[in-house]
Amino acid sequence: MAPGDVHLRSGKRPVDVAHVVVFVETGDGLPIMRHQVAGRCTLPAGRARAIPFLLPVPWETPVTWPEHPVVLVVRTEVAFAGGAVSCWTAPFQVHPSLGHRRLLEALRSGGFRLERVDLVEESLPEVRRSMSFVQRMTFRHCTGREGGMRVALVANPVGVDVVSATAAGRRHALVRHDCGTLHVAELLGAWPDRA
Repeated sequence: MAPGDVHLRSGKRPVDVAHVVVFVETGDGLPIMRHQVAGRCTLPAGRARAIPFLLPVPWETPVTWPEHPVVLVVRTEVAFAGGAVSCWTAPFQVHPSLGHRRLLEALRSGGFRLERVDLVEESLPEVRRSMSFVQRMTFRHCTGREGGMRVALVANPVGVDVVSATAAGRRHALVRHDCGTLHVAELLGAWPDRA
């Protein structure tokens, strides 16, 4: 849950608000979620009102990686009686979960370097999910092996479903948030030139 406030201020006349909605979107406008924080209300002339809310952020929301950030924004929409709408946006960051961090640590300790992060529409029949797109990370091995590894991530309350794709094929693993040691071999499968 992400806490926030919407601040409204009226001018010389009362303002009839139809609704206040908060959206989380990608920088390209791909919708992640919509949450109504207020319904119909009237703001008297010359008054201000703060509307507090808790935004239920889905587990699958893309994570903000400092090295390769995926741009997310929160867009606030205030609709007024009569049809006028006012919108503004602000940057939105989602911190990696423990499962995300454990995945990155395992890959780094295995000699992989994060090269790119994308949001893609990808078929993952082995993973249960609600969004049409996934966050995909591309890694290269420090030895310069051709092909590298692509990893699709779908977080859930238990951990992060990871579908890794290498020249040797696809592999599905669950990286738990709570415990256990993740070995990069669980993600690689039959990596070429691997003993």
